[in-house]
Order: sequence, then structure tokens, then C-alpha cells
Amino acid sequence: MLVLELKVPPLPLLSTIGYTLWQPGVVHARRQFEVFDMIVCTKGTLYMEENGVKYKVEQGMILVLEPGKIHHGYRPTVTETEVYWIHFQYPSSFQPMLVEKNNWQQPLLRPTDQDTESLSAMIDIPKFAAVDLRTIVPLLTDMLKLHSVLTEYRSFELHILFEQFLMQLHNGMRKSNPQARSYFLGEMVASYLAGHLEQPFNSVQMEIDLHYHFDYLARCLKQYSGMSPLQYRHQLQIDRAKRLLSHSDLTLIKIGEQCGFQDINYFIRLFKRQTSFTPGEYRKQFQVFQVE
Repeated sequence: MLVLELKVPPLPLLSTIGYTLWQPGVVHARRQFEVFDMIVCTKGTLYMEENGVKYKVEQGMILVLEPGKIHHGYRPTVTETEVYWIHFQYPSSFQPMLVEKNNWQQPLLRPTDQDTESLSAMIDIPKFAAVDLRTIVPLLTDMLKLHSVLTEYRSFELHILFEQFLMQLHNGMRKSNPQARSYFLGEMVASYLAGHLEQPFNSVQMEIDLHYHFDYLARCLKQYSGMSPLQYRHQLQIDRAKRLLSHSDLTLIKIGEQCGFQDINYFIRLFKRQTSFTPGEYRKQFQVFQVE
């Protein structure tokens, strides 16, 4: 699927939203914007051309027209056609990439509770694709209502709704992807591992609890996160250990137990390998309180 990859921050910001119901025989005007122009067709068919490429935007489809490119209709509407449009801005210095994408892998970031800068993030927007109107039309309707009664505070609320709308588009692409089942199971395995950190790792119990063979679950998690179940668990364990070392005065043995380590020496070796610090060195450098 062809998608626009937007790295955030900065967030894409809505400029305006509109709605029209075109009768048969209407041709879209020739236009060129310096913002993105997103068209959602909820009824009929709109015939659009952008820099020589023709798009038949049927009911339940979205087309994102790009800044600086000339777009226009290439034939009249045949039936009554209902269209929503959104103009949104995204800084030209962070120009999104237009890429063919079929993999929505979700590797874990390494946040800490000591971060002072925002973490990198990504939003994918389909260039031209089918969408689930049941999930996005209510958001479009709410955005239109807000747009008609804007104040500065309600404008902020409108931007939040727009980000929710983009997330619906992003999630819709994953759900319609041929690998959607694998991603769903990958997320399920990730949640399962996060919820069972204090217990010893048990692949047989995971099979019983999740009702799939462990090898299949491991493949799904690998596709979802790029890691095996044990690698994913280790990263979660070390992240939890970091928080406990920084925000508690628990002994290393207690911290190891709360992170699922029965062997304190193994905990120390793994922590050192993952962070380059021993647990004691990490606590000394990053503990956020002093005990007197």
C-alpha cells in the first residue's frame, strides 16, 4: 500500500474541513495548494487527476493530494457524490516520505522516566485506499460541527479530533493488511508478556493461555516487534528494573523478584549487558531521591 510516512513531532495540523454533495455532471476545478488536501468519498464517485495520475475515488475511499502538485477532475460525476475534505499542514522541512508499505512492525522504544525530550513517533496516512466509513464518518461529522463554532480553545479540541482521525486511518490500514491476524496476535503476545513479568517464563503456559502453538506466537511477535518472546521479555524486565532502581529503595533481590528474576546473578549480568551499568551503578547515577 502506498502511504505517506509522517515523523512526529511536529504533528500535522488541520487547516480546514469541508463537506459537499455534488450533483451529476460536476467536474472538480483545477487547483494547486501548498498544504495537503485529503478527500473522503462517502457516496458516489469522484474522478480526480494529480500531476497526470488519475484516481477513481469511489464510495468508501480516501485520496490525499500533495502540496505543490496540480489536481483537477478528469470527468464529470455520474451520480450524486458526497465528499468530505480536509486541508492539513505539515512543515516542508519534515517532508513526509511516500513509500510502498506492507509491514507495520512495532519495535519497542527505550523510554525512561528521566527523559527530557519527546520520543520519536510515526503516523502513516494512506495515499489512496479504501477506508472504514463506520469509524471515520462520526469523527468527520464532529470535526465539521466544531469547525462551525470555533474559538481558540475549541480549535485545540478540533486538532485533537484530527489526530484521532489520523489514528483511525493508520489502524485501518493495519487491520486491512493481509498480515493483520499476525499483528493482532503479536500485540496479544506483547501484552501477555508485559502482564506476566513476575512469573518465570513458561512457553507451555503461554500456549495454554493464548490457545496457539508457541512457535506460531513467537513468529507473530517477531513480525510485530522484531524480537523473540524472550528478547521482548528481557527488554520489559530491564525497563521495569530501571524504574524500580530510580524510584524505590528496594533491595536488588526484591527488584529482581518483581522483574521476574529468580537468580540475582543472572539479573545483574543481563542488566549490565543491556545498559552497560550494574544495577548498583545505575541506581547511584539515576535515583531520584535520597535516603537519610
